[in-house]
Amino acid sequence: MKKTLLFLAVLGLGFLHSVSAGDKAEFVNLGFSPDGHYFFFGQYGYAAEKSQSYADLYLVDVSKNKFVPAGVFSGEYTGIIEPGQSPDGALFSLLETSVSARKKYNIDYIKKGRPLYIRISDSGESIDTLEFRDFETGSRFSMELIQSAQMDENDRAIDSSFYIEMTFTGSGGVEVPFVIGHPDFKRKGIGSYRIERVLTDPENKSIIIIVAKIDNDLNIRYMVETVRIR
Repeated sequence: MKKTLLFLAVLGLGFLHSVSAGDKAEFVNLGFSPDGHYFFFGQYGYAAEKSQSYADLYLVDVSKNKFVPAGVFSGEYTGIIEPGQSPDGALFSLLETSVSARKKYNIDYIKKGRPLYIRISDSGESIDTLEFRDFETGSRFSMELIQSAQMDENDRAIDSSFYIEMTFTGSGGVEVPFVIGHPDFKRKGIGSYRIERVLTDPENKSIIIIVAKIDNDLNIRYMVETVRIR
């Protein structure tokens, strides 16, 4: 019994320590439409200072790199998360409110596409230049994350922005450049960005770039930038 209590105490301290270093949301791939034109994703986590689980859902038009109309869902759910438990209940609860939108855009939970790049470093550092290959199609990608932030006298971000320069090289060797994102859009309180992963839809026509945005308190939330390459 004492060992069990000690284990829970240590686990609880570890949980508090992770929260104090910033609240990191969990990213969830919720699938594509069969033609790859629409992508559905979410995130969830626990805000300890509010004793609230939270979740967000986003339905994206890949070609436009924008949310579809009424395609953003958010929810907060009050309740204590005990050590060893997951706040994923917030995600499941919110999913129930998005059923009609998911069906309208024909999102298939099973069609999650393929990963092309996954950041594996735990250092928290951002790698702003990437080069990788899709071994299934023979295509190659190079990406550069270009970001800027306006800081105050205490070295905290007032606002920031970013965009991505990408070159896609098909199996035939032809290079096609893309500029992805909204460089003029300023996000308040966000200090930096990093590319977490890149994936393609089952038809190899859409590219989804998952970007982590880190605020002044080291909280991490996710967004995507999207482009059709074929």
